[in-house]
Amino acid sequence: MTVAVSRPPGGAYEGAGRQAALAVRGYSSVIVTSDDAVAAAHAAIGIALAESVHRLVMIADLAGEAPPLQTLVRDEDSHGIYDSFEFGTSFMRIAREVAGAKNFFVMPSGTESAAIERIIGSERWATFASEFANADELLLIVVKCDAPGLATLASRVDGAVLVGLQRLDSAPDANVLARIPHPTIIPPPRIDIAPPRVQWSLPKVGLAAAGLLALGILSGALLKSRSFGESPPTVAAPTVSADSSATDSVPTAPPAALPANPQDSADATPFSIEILASNTSEGANFEIKRHGSVMPAATISLVPIGDTEATWYKVFAGAFADSAQAERLLTTLRRRRTVPDSAGTVVRVPLALLVDSIPSQAGMTSRVRERVQAFAAKGVQAYGLVQSDGSARIYAGAFESPQQSSLAATALRVAGLTPVLEYRTGRLP
Repeated sequence: MTVAVSRPPGGAYEGAGRQAALAVRGYSSVIVTSDDAVAAAHAAIGIALAESVHRLVMIADLAGEAPPLQTLVRDEDSHGIYDSFEFGTSFMRIAREVAGAKNFFVMPSGTESAAIERIIGSERWATFASEFANADELLLIVVKCDAPGLATLASRVDGAVLVGLQRLDSAPDANVLARIPHPTIIPPPRIDIAPPRVQWSLPKVGLAAAGLLALGILSGALLKSRSFGESPPTVAAPTVSADSSATDSVPTAPPAALPANPQDSADATPFSIEILASNTSEGANFEIKRHGSVMPAATISLVPIGDTEATWYKVFAGAFADSAQAERLLTTLRRRRTVPDSAGTVVRVPLALLVDSIPSQAGMTSRVRERVQAFAAKGVQAYGLVQSDGSARIYAGAFESPQQSSLAATALRVAGLTPVLEYRTGRLP
């Protein structure tokens, strides 16, 4: 049985917000809205913490003194958005830098609540959105889903992240970038543990001694029954989806998925060339733009570094059944100066994320190319392998283990895809 959480934990929303940050990466002004202002604020904080690694992020509190945002404001100055709109207080004065977080600022609601129509629907937000876009910064606006003027505000920014909502009735034309459902509580099964039956043999003692012994046994039983009380309920973290049609969920801390086709492990196409391991997506994408056309099955894998939030963006090329074929491709790429002599390594990466398939038909090579180009237009570096029956499978990424694929799978789900971890099979078209 699943029971809705009446007061969801903020950490779950912040974790989901970190995942949703992938969906807002290319945008500069985003509404974060919910039927619960606290939930929206926590989700916005998660997005900000993830994005502030890459650019400046500002959260504007249009929900009216949302407690999670208020706790980030450490000074006693009560001025905020309301004062800026009503009395002309500059944004520079009301912006507060969040302690211990680089590039992260908060604009509090102000001496009065900023959750009023003349502020939410103001034309000034269009100007602010333009300024943040020109500076390649991110403005997150936390607002209730039923706030007056929300439809006008939504028309002046890039998009919206919905928290606990499937649609935004008050602004149906808003560009929805991601959805974060409310978490749930899954109560553990009740386990009744009875104390073991013990055959007691009382010595022949007086009535007073027997009474003390019985009292000791009763006290021990009471203590034992307390120690076997019900365990606290488990909180299931919210999951993020990029659109209402997405059926797969993205857990805040995803477990390692098992390959869907273990029977194909012996027939996998495991060998590739690791071209580059970059600590930024820009570096990996630049390599793909420079040399992707001459590197077969070029793809980018998001690989987490240990238990940290750091990520390698690894560029792979080729997909071969044996390492000798991969070595020959590496030699060719070095001879063409596509890869420096000191770079490039043949690696065994038998797993990939299946994102699409094409049934067997004429002109398969061109059809695979068209499908791969369509994914590239969406920012997904996919590649196709032709199967023994003439069909083709479209994969993204290449991974040594299931654990390595979790972050990339999350990113693809946030982008609206439904990836399936598989042993990759087939040959280059």
